[in-house]
Order: sequence, then C-alpha cells, then structure tokens
Amino acid sequence: MEFLRLSADEADFSRQIYCSWDLLSHEIAPIRASCGFTMLPTRIFGDPTEYDYVVVHGGQLHSSTPIPDELYRFVQSCVEAGVPVVGLCTGQFVLAELGYLSGKRCAVHFSLAQAMAVHFPDIEAVTDASVVADGGFITCPGGLAAINLAMHLVTTHCGSTRSHKAMHYLMADRGFDEMQAMKSNAEIGLHCPDRRVVNAVGLMMQQTLEPGSVASIAQAIGTSERELNRLFKKHLRVAPLQYWRSLRLKTAKWMVLNSDRSITQIAYECGFTDSSHLINLFKREFNVTPARFRKMRSDFGVH
Repeated sequence: MEFLRLSADEADFSRQIYCSWDLLSHEIAPIRASCGFTMLPTRIFGDPTEYDYVVVHGGQLHSSTPIPDELYRFVQSCVEAGVPVVGLCTGQFVLAELGYLSGKRCAVHFSLAQAMAVHFPDIEAVTDASVVADGGFITCPGGLAAINLAMHLVTTHCGSTRSHKAMHYLMADRGFDEMQAMKSNAEIGLHCPDRRVVNAVGLMMQQTLEPGSVASIAQAIGTSERELNRLFKKHLRVAPLQYWRSLRLKTAKWMVLNSDRSITQIAYECGFTDSSHLINLFKREFNVTPARFRKMRSDFGVH
C-alpha cells in the first residue's frame, strides 16, 4: 500500500493521481488484523471491472475467523470478468480453494509450502520467487516480497519512473545492514541445490536474533531432525546446530564491529545464554575475545 501511495503522486503528497485503490470487503465494518490493529474498508464488493487488479490478502491460516462467502463470490466474479487476481501472503489459498491454481505455479512462503502441498498437491509451490504469474493469476509470498509485487504492477501500468520514485522514497536500496550481514554469512547454505536446506537456513537467519531449536526448524520445513542433520552433513559438511551457531557468531562479530552495543546485549540478541557463553565461543572461533576485537579495530581506525 505504501508503495502505491508513493507511486501515485510527486513528493509525499499522497494524492491518487497516477494510480488509485480501494480496500474492499463484504461490509463497511472494521477488519481486525492478527496484530490487533483494525482497518476500515473504503468500499464493499461491487463491479470488479472498475479495477485493473484485485489483490486478495490472506491472514493466518489457523485463524478461527471464517472467510466470508461474499469474498469467494467476488473473486469468482473477477475471474469471470477477466480481471487479474493476485494472491498475496496467504491469499493464494483462497484462489486454491476455488480451484483456480490447479496445475499452476504458485509463489508461497517457504513456511507454508508444506501446507500447500498437503491440501493442494496439484499446485506447484514456488518458494524462491517474489512474484509468479501463471494462467492469468499472480501470486506473491508476502513480507518484503510485496515490494516486488507492487513494483511489478506499478511498472506495468504506470511506468518505471513511478516505481523508481517509490523505491527511492521507501529507501529500499538502503538500510537492513544487519540482515544483509546475516545473508552474507549464510550464502553457502542459501545456494544449496536442496530446497530443504535452503529453507532451513532461511529460518535460521530469521531466528538468528531469537532462540530456537533444530527440531523446530526441521518441523517447520516438513522433515525430521535426523533427516535435516543428514542433509546438512551431505551438502554443507556440518551439522545444523554448528551451522546455526556459526551464523550467530558471525552476526555477533558484525555487531561487535559495527555497533556500540555491550557484549552482554549482543550475546542476548544473538541467542547466547549469557556473555560468558558468547565470549568463549567467539574466542574459539576467531582467536580473540569480542572486547579485544572491538578495541583492536578501533585502535587501527577500521570501521
């Protein structure tokens, strides 16, 4: 939505000049998101031909709130009218339930690939693409990939100038330094030919700054802890726990060098039990303590 807002006008005025949008629902009542925030629809379902695209945004698959029948009927009317329908986040599961993705490729978040395979085995789940277009339907796994989706739609209908302007205002080519550091640390695993290893490494990257277990990673990607150990040793020549620990240590090293956080805070943020645990492992891995490493780099003026 933010990408569309910035694409639609010059500077940051938010006028709907180059493109416009509505938040549709079956009734004008607040829609409560899983985070607790509510959004108010601007219009109820109507004539789909008023839009170039209709984006179906899904919520939690395990939510107890049923999907209204009106939504299914509106999506059907979009398809009958030839209006392209986009499945975003878990919105593609609505399209799958209606049978529209049968035999097609569908972009899905890797954490939901197993659910897609179980419930819709005739759909080819794609976990390594931001946007997939197949048979008149567009799908996107959500997250930051939604920026790629917005850029695709805006570039197609408003031109590259509008999309480049939005990217610049979103500062999408800057920041995320720590995430980029984590990605750099995980490059070998992310280029593994086995998608299960790639997905496991992706989850490890997500959880570098929070606690987790190899068993939970294995369960999330639809395999066993024993099989995940076998796959890591086969492709990466190291056990998952060691690989994960190495990611945490390299991220901690980056923080020691590029932040003013205390060693205790870095230990906590990188998932170590305490600062002593981090210091011992850090010294074993890099032959220097975190504090000494920070001082050495500072003394030499390296940043």
